[in-house]
Amino acid sequence: MFLKAFTKQYDLHLLPASHTGIVLGNLVWKPFWGKPKLSHPGMPNHISNALHDVGLLNKAQWDEQLKALDIDFCKNAKLARLIIQGATEVAATLLEGFGLGFEKNYLIETNISKVCTKVMENMMRMQLDHYIEQLEPKLLRALFRNPRKVYVITELYYGTLSLKVKKDHEVAFEHKVMNKDWPIRTTLNADKNHEYTFDHNEVPFAYKMERIHRFSG
Repeated sequence: MFLKAFTKQYDLHLLPASHTGIVLGNLVWKPFWGKPKLSHPGMPNHISNALHDVGLLNKAQWDEQLKALDIDFCKNAKLARLIIQGATEVAATLLEGFGLGFEKNYLIETNISKVCTKVMENMMRMQLDHYIEQLEPKLLRALFRNPRKVYVITELYYGTLSLKVKKDHEVAFEHKVMNKDWPIRTTLNADKNHEYTFDHNEVPFAYKMERIHRFSG
């Protein structure tokens, strides 16, 4: 399956660059036109922070909710068998995010395998629904400015990224990678091209989001 078909089927958005700090519950600003943004003036970066700001969560509850959303397991056996082809956009932004600055057109083949997900648990969805229902329209606007444009991340997608680089740029690529502390494997294929595999599934490449306005648990 190609990346565009995968994101369309699962209603996903690609992360614009490497984001090691993204967890379930992060907020996204989705303008009526244009791409979603992970930050916006006046918008809290996480739903737990927003609920704490208006007094619906005390410090202990805020800490507990953050820990519950920052889950450390990844599942979905069905997706794990998929190989997503044409992941050049993901590869380019991931490399850029880690300071490699490698040219996108030097990549000749990219794919993502061993895909797994982190999904907001039903109990947490119900809790968020309960808290959001307590926010009066005026308070919602004060907190989010325009609640119809604010979304919460409810699913995160991770995977193993493999790529091939044009042969005359392999040496330069390997030199850049050697200076980074990355879990990478290099394989020489039958076509004499090196394949580089990054087992860096701590960094999500895509997410699913749901609107705060009328959020349903």
